[in-house]
Amino acid sequence: MMNKQRFERVVENMKKTGLSQILVTDDPSIFYLTGRIVNPMERCGAILIKDSGEVHAFMNNLFCFEEMEGMIMHYYADGENPYALIAAELQPGKVGFDKNWTAKHTISVLQERDDLIPVLGSDCVDWCKSQKDEEERELLRQASRINDMAVEFGIKHIDPSLDEKQLSDMIEEFFEEHGAARDIQLQYVCYGKNAAEPHHGAVAGEMLKEGDAVLFDLWAPINNYWCDMTRTVFYKSVSEEHRKVYEIVKEAQQAAIDFVKPGVKMCDIDAVARKVITDAGYGDKFLTRTGHGVGMTVHEPPEASASCDLIAQPGMCFSIEPGIYLKDDVGVRIEDLVIVTEDGCEVLTKYPKDLQIVGND
Repeated sequence: MMNKQRFERVVENMKKTGLSQILVTDDPSIFYLTGRIVNPMERCGAILIKDSGEVHAFMNNLFCFEEMEGMIMHYYADGENPYALIAAELQPGKVGFDKNWTAKHTISVLQERDDLIPVLGSDCVDWCKSQKDEEERELLRQASRINDMAVEFGIKHIDPSLDEKQLSDMIEEFFEEHGAARDIQLQYVCYGKNAAEPHHGAVAGEMLKEGDAVLFDLWAPINNYWCDMTRTVFYKSVSEEHRKVYEIVKEAQQAAIDFVKPGVKMCDIDAVARKVITDAGYGDKFLTRTGHGVGMTVHEPPEASASCDLIAQPGMCFSIEPGIYLKDDVGVRIEDLVIVTEDGCEVLTKYPKDLQIVGND
């Protein structure tokens, strides 16, 4: 059914930004507003929201998208033109288009009319999605509890007989057994120098040796909400430099977490973590932003980066994940998800962060 409160918040944002009509086509956004998963693939599926509160849905009649109260339905069959249906309901002037709608669909709508001005409309929905309600927060907590279990599972199964890909596949199977969507194949397991590549994927044949860092960046969708968490441990031993790097990252991450509260700029959260690492002499080795929003997608607004001046609001969920990456040597990243509360933040991921050396049992 339509979530009237969420639609009303979107309309409020439209009025604030001066948009009288937007097309919502992103699958997670449609699910957020209607509770229905569309997944149209190459076909057209869209929801038109007007600042009057009027809502239209344009769906292929093959989709499992039934009529719902408060929404005007427009069905089309294969071979029919859905873009003419959409264009007929649009007013002249600005139309807010979804950031993820492909050129094929966007251009097809614009070709139906010569009096439409395309602008970005996603922010009207994204701003609402970024401030999670209590139901969403609990789903994120549940997903993070499973993520804690997955990290523990991965660390317990570190074994020199397993390459990165084999251990990653085991973790993937663990997630699936605990309710994650199947075949996501996203688990980063990085040995040694591979951890110095922030987005290194698990590689078959890459084996573990003593002194290696083992970086786990584990993320999965559970009940349509994502978890995301990183821990770095060391196999059998750790050098003094690697220990130093680990403690710097840990300090930077905690400083950023302690700084989070309503009213601070997201760029300032990034600056807090970056200052700790820069003051320690590794500023040029901090290669990424400090964090990204998490919800129905694993990367969504807001982001904790130098370029993001959004203000943290209660209900926002994002990662705090500073890192130091020494090429051809080691990478250390520690990541937790936090939800902004009324006076600070709640840390969702609980697995311990003290430096851990494994494999000496």
